[in-house]
Amino acid sequence: MEYWETEQEAKRLQEQLRHAERLATVGQLSAGIAHELNEPLGAILGFAELVKESPNLPAEVCRDLSKIVDSSLHAREIIHKLMIFTRQMPTRKEPCNLNRIVSDGLYFLESRCSKEGIVLTRLLEPSLPLIMADPSQIHQVLVNLVVNAIQAMPDGGQLTITTLSSDDMACLIVSDTGVGMNPEVQSQLFVPFFTTKDVGKGTGLGLAVVHGIVTGHGGSIEVHSEVHNGSSFKVCLPKNQYEVAGVEE
Repeated sequence: MEYWETEQEAKRLQEQLRHAERLATVGQLSAGIAHELNEPLGAILGFAELVKESPNLPAEVCRDLSKIVDSSLHAREIIHKLMIFTRQMPTRKEPCNLNRIVSDGLYFLESRCSKEGIVLTRLLEPSLPLIMADPSQIHQVLVNLVVNAIQAMPDGGQLTITTLSSDDMACLIVSDTGVGMNPEVQSQLFVPFFTTKDVGKGTGLGLAVVHGIVTGHGGSIEVHSEVHNGSSFKVCLPKNQYEVAGVEE
């Protein structure tokens, strides 16, 4: 029995190592692609907006230029996600309130939940300690997880957002009652460009970005899911070190 457990642990560690190597390889490739695409994309966007300002343009040309601008902005957002994943974007950490980030982020998502027939429940710990983080990046973590949860409940359901403290961490839990995932899908969740969504409906970068941001903050992310029984993502982030040490801000 002990030998079997040791062998299983060795296999688990080997799989983690292979996963880390895949992420590192994809990360290096993605960083190169992002830098190479940024300059020509900026030129396309700039010139399209410049041409739009020309007088007496036919309406059809204006519509086509608007499509070019919109597509360029969408591509730029994908590049932005790539750069976050590869940690090319600077991180500006500061003491911040996780509950405030959650409240601000959900403000823009509540109406979408309502339209989708989803009941949104908040269970926020009042005395949650501050975390040392980049607020904009943690906001992106929240939005990505909530949007994924919404998309997992096409027929409506229950979305629960929980915050709590644990040891030296403050945690965010996003739970849904959606379609759930099998173990095979769960094992590839954080692999860049992996997606179960239809073509054109997902880049496969959302959860890879989430993973990159969380680990970049010294945190962890856990996933629990069962097919037809929903999913739960638990993100834990380090508390503000000064607060942990008892130093007043």
